[in-house]
Amino acid sequence: MDGKPTPTPETTPSWAAGFRRRIPFYIILAVLLAALAGILTFFFLNRLQASALPTARALVAQQDLRPGTEITAEMIETRPVPEGLLPEGHLTDAAQAIGRMLIAPVKTNEVLLNSDFSGERGSGLSARLPDGRWAIVIPAGWFASPVPQVITGDHVDLLAYLAGQPVEEAGLIVSSVEILGFDGASDHPDQLTLAVSIEEAVAILYARVNGFSLLILLQPEGGS
Repeated sequence: MDGKPTPTPETTPSWAAGFRRRIPFYIILAVLLAALAGILTFFFLNRLQASALPTARALVAQQDLRPGTEITAEMIETRPVPEGLLPEGHLTDAAQAIGRMLIAPVKTNEVLLNSDFSGERGSGLSARLPDGRWAIVIPAGWFASPVPQVITGDHVDLLAYLAGQPVEEAGLIVSSVEILGFDGASDHPDQLTLAVSIEEAVAILYARVNGFSLLILLQPEGGS
């Protein structure tokens, strides 16, 4: 021993160990890059599909709408719709529908048609009443049996019978009145709006307040 200090041995960094420590970082980076590529591909394909399919503006319902509904701005919106899916007579602007009354049910996201409405903008039920007729609303609970499946424009008869009387006393009190509209499903409406004369309205009122049972009869197409 000559008393000189022993030099500290030099070490070479372990690149393998450093790489292993970075493996989780590389994996996360690869996953993020793959997700980004997927998102960009999705938007690219959507744009490509939209540019390849010609569209046109159409007025669409934002909620389910029943007959008799007067349209407001909150119920509708305009959207691009593929031209091949647009029916004839479709509306293209909110101004064509706001203030008008529906005569047909419209589902959410369904394109609105001019034939879905009655008359011009601002016209209501009174504009659809035949001459010499008044509108009357009759709940389905007034009838002795369920209301048949109906649509607007059908015609019905009303048969009245007072319990305890001979069956021969049963008879028609209203004949061939037009259905102006209904609430609820067409195969199980909650109430009907009928176009009646004053005399027919009085007959219905008399039967109701005097305890008569009412039976509704749907006429065949073209009348009885």
